[in-house]
Amino acid sequence: MFSLTHAQPLSPADTSSVAAIPEHGQILDIGGSALKCLNIDKLKDTLTAIAESQDAPTLPDELLYDDVGLLMWNKIMSIPQFYQTHDETALFDLNSAEIIRQLPRHITIIDLGSGDINKVDHFLAEFERKKVQVTYLALDISKTSLDQSIASLTANHSGPDSVVNCAGLWGTFENGLDHMHKIKGPRLFLSLGSVLCNDPWPAALGHLKRWASELRPQDRLLIGMDGHLVAGNRDKIWAAYHSCDDMFREFFLNGLKNANKLLGYELFKEQDWDFNSELQEKPTTRHRFFMRARKDIRIAGGDDVISRGQEIDWFDSHKYGEQDVRLMCSKAGLTVLQSWAAPSSEFRQYLVRTRSEHDNLEDGDSGIAGII
Repeated sequence: MFSLTHAQPLSPADTSSVAAIPEHGQILDIGGSALKCLNIDKLKDTLTAIAESQDAPTLPDELLYDDVGLLMWNKIMSIPQFYQTHDETALFDLNSAEIIRQLPRHITIIDLGSGDINKVDHFLAEFERKKVQVTYLALDISKTSLDQSIASLTANHSGPDSVVNCAGLWGTFENGLDHMHKIKGPRLFLSLGSVLCNDPWPAALGHLKRWASELRPQDRLLIGMDGHLVAGNRDKIWAAYHSCDDMFREFFLNGLKNANKLLGYELFKEQDWDFNSELQEKPTTRHRFFMRARKDIRIAGGDDVISRGQEIDWFDSHKYGEQDVRLMCSKAGLTVLQSWAAPSSEFRQYLVRTRSEHDNLEDGDSGIAGII
């Protein structure tokens, strides 16, 4: 094992000349240094959607996750009512040994949108107990988060008998997709906390298909998905997002501050916006945060205006039950090998691989099957 070192991040142009997998404790820049330009473009796309009166413009989630926002988010995730984090940690405590048993040897784990790594370290600890060699790569857009996460993991997995190597990939999901073909051998992609499927059905299916197209026969995908639906779980879902309203408000205000920095002027002023939320039941359960303009707000550089009453979505959370996750996987060309539910919960993890010619199709009935 190598001790933790802080290498300077590589520019995207340099990554072709280095190993696809950074050494233990190091972080490879696969596009993260270009994120500022990307975020500006996404923000301008939102303003264009508003100017063209398109439905449901959405602010980029990336605005929320600067260094300050990440600290806020980690505090939100740790409250008792935010069951998703606690449930997924419990699932790893209960089922890591069974998951590892079904994986090819010498696998490389790629954690998509790794964020806080406390729960995944419960998974890695089982590799240590079983003495199964593994390489863990955290993919994230935050360099600061990666620095902290990889430093923590390296400290936990640097003993003389350790079998876990840990490193980071700094970039977006798109950067990750471009980089994945360079990683040889079997791979396990982690989509924890509803990362890949947290969209309306067509978009969620599209994202899943993109990643499914990258899977080799020996690869696996572990999907964590919240299956709590409004029917029967309204109070539990609401409490997860509204037991700390002040914290969420500060989280969003920090994101607006970042938006203003990118734009170079204060377009988003707190006093100009109402912050609202709602739970929707159809076509699937969705918790929606959104802002509504209190007055007309002029966009600099032209005649475009954000009209009074204009709503802008931010930080949606979509929920899909087991039947719909299995259907989505089937339509993406994937087969669910096994699923596990957290105790007294509808949060599940699904171990998935690309479909073979011997698998049965699973396009069963679904409340949202007719969408696509």
